Amino acid sequence: MRAGSRWAVRIGAGLLVLIGLAVLLLAAFPWGLFKGRIEDRLSERIGKPVTIGAMVREDALSFHPVVRLTDMRVPQPDWAPGSGDLARVGEARVGFSALALLTGGPVLETLELRRARLSFYRAADGRESWSGERSRADDSKGKRPALRSLTVSDSRIAYRDDKRGRSIDAALIVDGRGLRLSGSGDVRGHPVRVTASGAPILGHQAGARWPFKAEIAGDAVGMTFDGTMDGPLDIGHLRGKVTGHAIDLRVLDAIIEAGLPGTQPVRLTAQVVRDRPDWTVERLKGTIGRSDIAGHATIRKRDGRTRIDGAIHAGRFDFDDLSSNEGKRKAAAKRAQSGDRLVPDTAIDLSRMARTDGRLALRADKLLWPGSSPFRSLSGTLTLERSRLVVEPLRMDLTRGILSGRLSVDQRQGGPRLDLALNLRSARLLDFFPETRIDGGLVGRIALNGSGRTIRQAVGRSSGTIALVARDGSIPARTAALMGQDVGKGLTVDKDKMAVLRCVVARFDVTSGVARANPVLIDTSRAQTRVTGTIRLTDEVMALTMSGTPKHGSLLRLSGTVPIGGTIKQPDIRVPAEVRSTKGILKMIGKAIAGDKVPRAADADCEGLARSAMR
Repeated sequence: MRAGSRWAVRIGAGLLVLIGLAVLLLAAFPWGLFKGRIEDRLSERIGKPVTIGAMVREDALSFHPVVRLTDMRVPQPDWAPGSGDLARVGEARVGFSALALLTGGPVLETLELRRARLSFYRAADGRESWSGERSRADDSKGKRPALRSLTVSDSRIAYRDDKRGRSIDAALIVDGRGLRLSGSGDVRGHPVRVTASGAPILGHQAGARWPFKAEIAGDAVGMTFDGTMDGPLDIGHLRGKVTGHAIDLRVLDAIIEAGLPGTQPVRLTAQVVRDRPDWTVERLKGTIGRSDIAGHATIRKRDGRTRIDGAIHAGRFDFDDLSSNEGKRKAAAKRAQSGDRLVPDTAIDLSRMARTDGRLALRADKLLWPGSSPFRSLSGTLTLERSRLVVEPLRMDLTRGILSGRLSVDQRQGGPRLDLALNLRSARLLDFFPETRIDGGLVGRIALNGSGRTIRQAVGRSSGTIALVARDGSIPARTAALMGQDVGKGLTVDKDKMAVLRCVVARFDVTSGVARANPVLIDTSRAQTRVTGTIRLTDEVMALTMSGTPKHGSLLRLSGTVPIGGTIKQPDIRVPAEVRSTKGILKMIGKAIAGDKVPRAADADCEGLARSAMR
């Protein structure tokens, strides 16, 4: 053998000996020497001193060593209430893969806990006692646990969440029969029982799904999850059926944390899949009050943002079901104080959704109302991207006709800014005001832009235009005569007799929340009426003046103008004093006897006025 070959053999043998010694050292390493290092790393993460009474390796030679730790104590952070510990463990036996420490694979394999007391706390500001000062949100795919065995005895878990208003104190047992958790707690002050169970972990076949069931049971709120995980305790990868009920969706949201509002009582079922960090919700069905809903959604978390895409369909839907009883009481108190309003006080503040994006298709086949309403169904697509919400297309089918267009809320430059662009077509005036018996084909448009945290507040500060045009209809003859200020015929004409409604043209130019009539005209076969003045949209108070001119001879005519005050929902037509007094009526009779010299109104150019109003 050549000298060079002998050197190569010697070097190879030496390397094999070194590798063998390293492997032997790894298999026999005294892991208890790391006690101080583990204490330091945990203390650094939590910000409090973590102590371990003793840490000893139980076996002598293995690549899967078992280490026993006793009297382990992890204090709560200083800001957490109370003086207890975050974790206190009487004894823990930990088995792990020594080779995985080098390769980066799953490390923990077996865990046995005795006399463990775990007490987790989340503050109202979102701080978590178990996360440590340096914790960060993790949107990455979670590693699947490699646990082959878990045993827990004589142990309890306590959890208190002041941010969501929930708590639990439960006993935990894990043995050859499986996992069992049982205890009590509360959700927003409502008492609940909490139970969970899972299949045995010891002997679980790798790659097989691990069945489990969890339940929160209470009269006011409850939820169950019956499904499987990809492996034992793999909460990042699970699927199953979820059911939930609550007196208010906001109460149920204390469990699921989706930012849902207060509502009427709710019952829901769905099939869900979690593939951390994403959720998929399929076959969602349920009721909210007297509304029924169905749909699906996907929830994805990336780079600290949440994206929700899906669809919701309601066979029957009542907007009032989106208010809790508490919300309804507050709304009623507000109405009692400020009066009934036309513009809704719906919140449009997107600040709580600053990190949420998505696209949601909505459809309601039948809209339910407490009284009569021409609005029959609703459909639209909501798109939310970085604090800008757009509902387009937006469509509401009426008894006759369609209201469609676009609504957007832009909060990228500070407070919410509302932009409304709606068009009304093929509608009928009678469907909106059936008690008046006034009918005609109706079209309209609304184009408003304003800032505010509710629709009412934004409209009250808006600028733009509001236009309505009704054509070729009918109107009670008495009403037509009175609008022409012909008091005599307004009181004597047969109440069933009808006149022709040639047109109603109403355009309001809106500036800084003040709507100015430009023009408002009502033209009938009996008279022509003009309305001037303003409507203050902040409180819907009207300051209008009406003047009417007959097209034929009048019996007893009211001279001058008629002021209209009050609000849009509760107008106050201030009848002049002369109509309410004997002297005034005698004066009108005298004028009638002397001869009616009032100019007659001609037919208005309805086509031209309508075109101008809708421009």
